[in-house]
Amino acid sequence: MPGPRTSLAVDRGVETIEGRRAAWRFRPHYHAGDEIVRLTAGRARLRLRDSSHIVEAGETVVVPAGTVHRFEPVDGEGWSFSSQFILRDRSTTPAEHLVARAIELLSRRRGLRSDPEALARACGVSAGHLSRTFRRVTGTNLHNFHVVQALQRCKVLLRAGETIAAAACDSGFYDQAHLNREFVRTYGFTPHAYQAAWTG
Repeated sequence: MPGPRTSLAVDRGVETIEGRRAAWRFRPHYHAGDEIVRLTAGRARLRLRDSSHIVEAGETVVVPAGTVHRFEPVDGEGWSFSSQFILRDRSTTPAEHLVARAIELLSRRRGLRSDPEALARACGVSAGHLSRTFRRVTGTNLHNFHVVQALQRCKVLLRAGETIAAAACDSGFYDQAHLNREFVRTYGFTPHAYQAAWTG
């Protein structure tokens, strides 16, 4: 049985996501703009690269653009939330040159085969060193970052009105079904819902 879904609305360029009370557990991800999260019920744990803390109902937290993070339930009762995203032209590149180089190389790949061995060779380091450094700087692994990077690219295409199937292909996903799975796993709603909120 499919799990609960979030709802998305767009007003004057600001995305607002609402999630009813559930045991939400999102994958590590980042956003192009700052995320302003208000818990409306329950408790959730916010995990960042070097820390985690509990967010209570009624509290608001701001996750800066480009920061890899995840929210997860604290107990079985779950939590509900409202998140706003302020989209803006701002690129966030990790300070460490090695990670910045790896991210640049990932962004050039047509598919979602991250190939850490090839990336490491291109960066002039071992795959193990690249993997450890990447996780330390970004808070997640190469492949997960690569998938979220592709999702960010796909969102731009969907906002521009490209069909979901074409956006999936142009972003490096195997097909529309693959995009749907990764989109829902990351954001809690489908590419169709995202595009409809922007173009409807």
